Amino acid sequence: MPPSSEPSPHLPPVTPDYYEILVVRELRKVGLEVADLRIHRRTELPEPERGFLLELRAGLSRGEWRRTGLIACRRQEGPVGPEAVESVAGRLAEARAEVGLLFSTADFTPDALRAAAERGVALLRLVDSRRALDLGGWGAPGHYPAWLPAYLVEVVDRDPEVGGGQTRYRLLEAGRSDIILERFQPRTSRG
Repeated sequence: MPPSSEPSPHLPPVTPDYYEILVVRELRKVGLEVADLRIHRRTELPEPERGFLLELRAGLSRGEWRRTGLIACRRQEGPVGPEAVESVAGRLAEARAEVGLLFSTADFTPDALRAAAERGVALLRLVDSRRALDLGGWGAPGHYPAWLPAYLVEVVDRDPEVGGGQTRYRLLEAGRSDIILERFQPRTSRG
């Protein structure tokens, strides 16, 4: 879903605790087991971002696939640039992690998408679930099921099928961990 600059008044604030719960929920939804979740680092972001960075370390698995992940959760005002991707990739060894995931409340710059593809970091963005349903054509706009969470998560990457690799937004779906796992292969390995 393309970015929106309009904040929605019905959305709860994204606090570090809320972020942690949401990330675990979404990873489990796609079929990843999340174990031994621990806070690795928590810091306030300086101006102009005005937010926070929460890093979680967790065991992630699906079937025979097992890795330790560094999950960076950024709440900030402006777009996330390549330095945030490089930070996640550069902190893997210190966190004793093998894969990196970067969740954000803001959009990612084209340079961040490029860096994520090169470094094998999965980019995920929190989106207003009502807006996602309205834009996705799932029912009449403005009518939402009672079970709908406030936020959904989408994978953000480049679509190799579209000329020039346009930015692609894919909502996480139950059982579709593959759209996250495929992001962990650096572009040089994917071809």
